[in-house]
Amino acid sequence: MEKSWQDVLDTFHYGIYLITISADGSYNGMIASWVTQCSHDPALVAVAVRNNRLSRSQIVNAGYFAINVLAEDALDSVKKFKIPDWKRKFDDVEFGLSPGGNPVLNQALGYLDCVVESTVATGDHTLFIARIQAGELSRAGKSLSSNHYGGVYRGEA
Repeated sequence: MEKSWQDVLDTFHYGIYLITISADGSYNGMIASWVTQCSHDPALVAVAVRNNRLSRSQIVNAGYFAINVLAEDALDSVKKFKIPDWKRKFDDVEFGLSPGGNPVLNQALGYLDCVVESTVATGDHTLFIARIQAGELSRAGKSLSSNHYGGVYRGEA
């Protein structure tokens, strides 16, 4: 990608979310910023996941995931989900399970349980289009955004 284009894309504002998956008898979570609602009726969301991520294959195999909406005060705890050992990401993290069986952080503002309806190959990412099955706003607060996260996601591995 040309630097001039990337400089413009870096000015875009994104939320910072935690995508959680119940997979292989354990739980995984990944930080995502390319998340958006894409339909009202039916209620659909789109989530882009880099093709080389374990979470991508887990979502493909499971067919479902949850989106945890993180609060501004979750910045320190979200770093826990950047560790390489995916089976340890939920160690010492307080969470419950959504109706779909996906982890929901106790400190999340809310969550959406999603079932994958389709996937779209989009270069180095896969776009998951998913139908919302359940969700709940747990508490009020401002959501974590790229403004607070300390940088922008440039799609590097």
